[in-house]
Amino acid sequence: MRPNCLAYLTIQLFVVCLLLLFCSSCPATADDAFNQLWGGFSTSLVLRSDQQRHNTATAAHDLDQVIIAPGETFSFNQRVGARDSGKGYRAAPIINASGLLEDIPGGGICQLASTIYNAGLLAGMQVVERHPHSRTVGHVPPGRDATIASWRKDLKLKNPFPYPLQLRIVLNWNRLTTSLYGPVAKPFSTQIIVNRTRLEPDTVVLSSSANRPQQTGTSGFSTETRRITKENGQVRDELISLDIYPAPSRIVAGTSR
Repeated sequence: MRPNCLAYLTIQLFVVCLLLLFCSSCPATADDAFNQLWGGFSTSLVLRSDQQRHNTATAAHDLDQVIIAPGETFSFNQRVGARDSGKGYRAAPIINASGLLEDIPGGGICQLASTIYNAGLLAGMQVVERHPHSRTVGHVPPGRDATIASWRKDLKLKNPFPYPLQLRIVLNWNRLTTSLYGPVAKPFSTQIIVNRTRLEPDTVVLSSSANRPQQTGTSGFSTETRRITKENGQVRDELISLDIYPAPSRIVAGTSR
């Protein structure tokens, strides 16, 4: 490496260290240091229950204004911790592994994880760990969701850049918005593309005296999610995930004999 390049990298590292020291010692002015938007995403809260909104706000309190240092991996579970009533979480519906709704403390905060996940994708963060739901969800398209479960399923995003990034969360009655800000302008553009294939439900016939549908069934999807990054005239096409959301079966009552 040439001496001038080494000197440039040394200066960059020194600046990053100063930024981290400045932000940790002066939290009131951290927003001023991180004034360049790198990635943001918003989802609707219109159909969410009061309990789900409360749980989302409780988790957001632990995550808002978190600074992710260069090379650091952000962990949703590590930052939020256990979701239980002792921390103020309320019972609310989640989609369990069987694709059914189940009330547990902290239900609804997967929407926060999904919203952060999409902001991270647009900001160029590396996906270390992410899990799709067992069924499609209403707040994000298939292929762009992220489910979490205490200490079993996590959302982990790594900051691969020489600059720290700050996570910001804005929550009001109808919208949830997460953003990642940096101290310098983002030097690249990103586009997320999802290719979807529809999966039709199977039909299950049950013995019954009534010949009527017991469950109508809905479509599922298989998805391929890719990230296109453009920087200095170069284009990079990156496979993010391959996901399957099974179609709930169509259940029909048969004719009794």
